[in-house]
Amino acid sequence: MVQKFNLVGVTDIKRAVKSEKRRYKRYLDKYNDPATQYAFDVLFTDKYITGRDAQLACFRHMQDLGRQRDSDFPYHYDTDYVTMIEHFTRILPNPDNFKVTLKPYNWQSFILYSLLGWRTEENGTRFTISNISVARRQGKTFIASMLVNFYYFMVAAEATSQDFLVASYDSEHATKLFNDVSIQAKKLLKMPEFSAWAKENDVDAQTQQVIGRISKNTIRKGTSEGGGFDSFHNVIAVYDEIGNLKPDKNETLRQITSGQNGIKNRMFVKISTAYPNAKVKFKKDQDLMRKIIEQDNLREADNTFQIIYAQDSENEVFEDDIWHKSNPNLNEMSEEKYKSEINSLIKDRDDADRSGELATFVNKSLNIWSKKFQNSYLSLENIQKNIISDFDIKGRDVYIGFDGSQSNDNTSFGFIFPFKETNKEKYFCKQFSFIPFAQAKTIDAKEKQDGINYRELELLGMCQITRSPEGTIDKDQVYHWLEQSIADNDLKVKMIALDPNLSDWLLKRIENYHDEWPVSTVRPTSQVLSNPTKDLQGQFINGNAAILDDPLLIDGFTNAVLIEDRGGAVKIDRMNRTSDHIDTSDALINAHTGAQFYFEDFKGDDYNPFNDLNREQKKEYFKRMFG
Repeated sequence: MVQKFNLVGVTDIKRAVKSEKRRYKRYLDKYNDPATQYAFDVLFTDKYITGRDAQLACFRHMQDLGRQRDSDFPYHYDTDYVTMIEHFTRILPNPDNFKVTLKPYNWQSFILYSLLGWRTEENGTRFTISNISVARRQGKTFIASMLVNFYYFMVAAEATSQDFLVASYDSEHATKLFNDVSIQAKKLLKMPEFSAWAKENDVDAQTQQVIGRISKNTIRKGTSEGGGFDSFHNVIAVYDEIGNLKPDKNETLRQITSGQNGIKNRMFVKISTAYPNAKVKFKKDQDLMRKIIEQDNLREADNTFQIIYAQDSENEVFEDDIWHKSNPNLNEMSEEKYKSEINSLIKDRDDADRSGELATFVNKSLNIWSKKFQNSYLSLENIQKNIISDFDIKGRDVYIGFDGSQSNDNTSFGFIFPFKETNKEKYFCKQFSFIPFAQAKTIDAKEKQDGINYRELELLGMCQITRSPEGTIDKDQVYHWLEQSIADNDLKVKMIALDPNLSDWLLKRIENYHDEWPVSTVRPTSQVLSNPTKDLQGQFINGNAAILDDPLLIDGFTNAVLIEDRGGAVKIDRMNRTSDHIDTSDALINAHTGAQFYFEDFKGDDYNPFNDLNREQKKEYFKRMFG
């Protein structure tokens, strides 16, 4: 019986599975192949310095070896395939030097053998989809080119009319990968193992394609920019740097995968480094797959392979002794080569830091999805550590912020509920947004533009799409929702804070119908917003905030960057004015203009805060709150 694990929230994977060392050793004794040896060493030795995601991939491999007799696990690990792949990889030439063959690093072998060694009951590939992420200059191109050529020269060698795709988001990156594939193919065609087969099928490795004129098997390149993925049935498709695919091009991925349906050995390989924009599909795919692997007891997505070599934290940017996590080659280099490589990386980091380009180094050389080093408001790490599963808002004190809009930006309410947890002062933050689409013309176009499935989030109760046929914000819809939400949850409104520029209509309605709700107008200047902006940021960094797993709220935080004026005061702004929405963040900061003083001033309903203020402090209070 295989021990099942739930590793959600577990930071030390190696410690969590330590008890399984004896069981895993039995699997290692049975298979004794490089991939299984690597997985065992990662989990139970100090041979490799690895991050959490790489350890999860190794854990999954070892767990799956023990599941092979289970009725609900129709897969097996075939060492004959592993041996065949091993031989093939060792005859491939280095694209940079024809005279040298490439010996894969152990981490590369683990990926290749996992992808091709795991088989279905019909002896097809188990892993039809793979997510592979690693820092640059680690040989991910070799993995990609090797897979394409292995499929062309081995898997589909006796088939006809097979399509093979080398793709990326633009022509430059697709061409770079294809060139490596083509160079290796040219060398393989001349080898004794393949020369007779190549002549029989009239195979030619050209600059734009590798084609068998008799078999009609063709390796070609394509881009999401250029389109043309429809009408092809790719036995294998490799998409390089998929992390930079713009949300409005996500449809091109569906074109690739739909064309693969029904192919026995189909495989779609997604490869990328990290990028600043964490809301792209590849990052979402990674996060979802990570949750699945962590919940080992659930057994989902058995057809998807994932391995990520990345730093575990943005704090590790200056800890070069553990950069092996994102640069796995460092684990397997000679001492001399290691010193040269690590010194080069340190120099790159220091140069980038001095020139204000540290963000690029963090994304590309440490494989961290982050805007933090672009002066972002909150890192993804600091957002995610504050996520909780549930929070009861009924009957609570609440501060409400409002950020209005009309045709493109979303209209958002931000709610802050101060609460205490084991005598610790904390703030639960939530949002609700109204989605216009007038500028985009349709809600479908709006979703593609923003990279957010608003219709799905509406069903989850996180937003409403405007009911206006023109796609503009419906003020009646917004106001009635607020009124109903406060009533239904018996909320005790301490303050509603809003910018009057686009919210004058809401201010008037509150004055006419709910004058019991205290209202504060907040000018959108750094002088007014600096203190609540910094304080809310600090609450998240220190773990004193709490949010639900709300994509709209998380998106608003990750899109926000800090802008500092000459006096040192700050406010948030966005980098991309079309698709980077920060409406939820703006609304919450407005709410925090009041919420930041809750615990400081909280002394009961009958307490008058002005009793503790001198004349100058009162003057400053009114100036800060009302401009």
